[in-house]
Amino acid sequence: MDKTIIVGAGLGGLTTGIMLKKARPDDEVVIYDANKHPGGFCNAYQKATTHNGEKIVYTVNIPLITGDFSEGAPFDKLMKYMGVKNINWRAVENFFLYHPENDKPFPFTKKGYLDILKLARNDKEAKSLKKFFDKINSFYNDLMYKAHLPPTLFQALKMMFTIPGTVFSLLFDKPYLKTIKKLGIKTKTIQEILCVPEAFMGVDVDKVSAMGEMCMIQSFLQENSVQPAGDDTFQTLADNFAKRFEELGGKLILNTRVDSVKFEGNKAVGVVVGGEFIKSDNVILSVAQDVIKPLILAGSHIPKVKSLIKKIDKLQNPNSDYYCYYLIDKKTVDENPVLTEFAYHIYKLPEGRDATNWKLALWIPPRVYNDKYYIMECVMTEQSQEKIDWWIDLRAKDYKQYTEEKNKMAEKYLEIIKEVEPIFKKNPPIKNVLAYTPASYIQYGSKYPICGIAQTPDNYGMNRMTPKILSNLFLSSSAVFAGGLWGAVAGGWQGFVAFYKEVYGIEIGNRDVMYKPGAKNLP
Repeated sequence: MDKTIIVGAGLGGLTTGIMLKKARPDDEVVIYDANKHPGGFCNAYQKATTHNGEKIVYTVNIPLITGDFSEGAPFDKLMKYMGVKNINWRAVENFFLYHPENDKPFPFTKKGYLDILKLARNDKEAKSLKKFFDKINSFYNDLMYKAHLPPTLFQALKMMFTIPGTVFSLLFDKPYLKTIKKLGIKTKTIQEILCVPEAFMGVDVDKVSAMGEMCMIQSFLQENSVQPAGDDTFQTLADNFAKRFEELGGKLILNTRVDSVKFEGNKAVGVVVGGEFIKSDNVILSVAQDVIKPLILAGSHIPKVKSLIKKIDKLQNPNSDYYCYYLIDKKTVDENPVLTEFAYHIYKLPEGRDATNWKLALWIPPRVYNDKYYIMECVMTEQSQEKIDWWIDLRAKDYKQYTEEKNKMAEKYLEIIKEVEPIFKKNPPIKNVLAYTPASYIQYGSKYPICGIAQTPDNYGMNRMTPKILSNLFLSSSAVFAGGLWGAVAGGWQGFVAFYKEVYGIEIGNRDVMYKPGAKNLP
């Protein structure tokens, strides 16, 4: 009987833990997480505010659109296989309404690319756009349904013959904005619309992987895009994963930070928790990209660990975010249903209006509180690593000043919202009720919200970190696949497949990053 310790109870770590307990019920599998709730950035919780003497209790939840979790979709099938109860989802057809600085809003929907074609300035640009959408369709489907990542030598050779275009696109990936300009897409508004999904990629379009950004756009257009419905949240989903892991006999230890992995010779022999050594046969890291290095520094004398640390040091750090929550009068939303008809509203800001990014995003979840109010959420991206670290240092040194600065930031974005959205010029949000800075995410194990990963050309596809570090040390999270909810589960599956082959000598027949009916040797 083996003992395996998993560091991180996000969806990636929980997926791996469930699969390990299914595969080998007698093995001891323990998951540690520094947070008091499972799920990583899936955390959702209730907060309260008051207005006119009335208490308003509302839910804080990540505003993600995700894919393939609805009834009958690939991840629903994976969850059924694992025995995890799914949650209620609502389909999202209207992804975002983009507001250019001096033009009418553009709706990007499931059929949005057809409308983008109408914006082309001439036939030549329209052909370039058609070529662009054909390319992302082909690339996405090759990557998701034909590629092996990471491939064996035989699989790599097979891919060179079966999907050569996709292989070369991955090998010679370029920054996204440069790529779409090179394709002949020159109309500024079209460029801006095609760059909107950059927030999901963890880095701005001058640096982000072209292949990664194209995959994100195609996933919106092609997959079952959904958000939690009813009283369910992403926390509900995470809780269901955690419950299943414990039902199978797994041990989940929350509110407990792992200090480091302990090494002897060329192997991991366990972890250090609160200064105490906990022995284990295997260790799996299911954490955000920026957390990996401090966990494995003690093994820097081992060539493969040293190589991974060097790779991490060379990687672009992802952006962090500011999230602000504002109280909205229900009457304002009732009179302007467009506010809730789209998952996101994204606004181009005047040049120099704000240092963080060139656009602001907001959304109003379709939930009414006290029959009178909505809670609107707003996000701005912080690209400066110096500013990110400044917020973290300030929070640690002077929490009172940190709170004051945080509230100033929320008020600043409230003023910007009133400037860019005509509806709020007439009926502005009632007040700021909650603000998150880059320092707010440390409690979740990373200072980079949502993905914790910069999906740049040198950190995407075949260049992504591989699941296996040593013969008994593995990665099993979005760090080995892609950022976000979808990527976390896929990374957890991929980490399990690599672990299962290396440690127990059993290879899942098709090495896919997620379960598909017909896969061989499933435990």
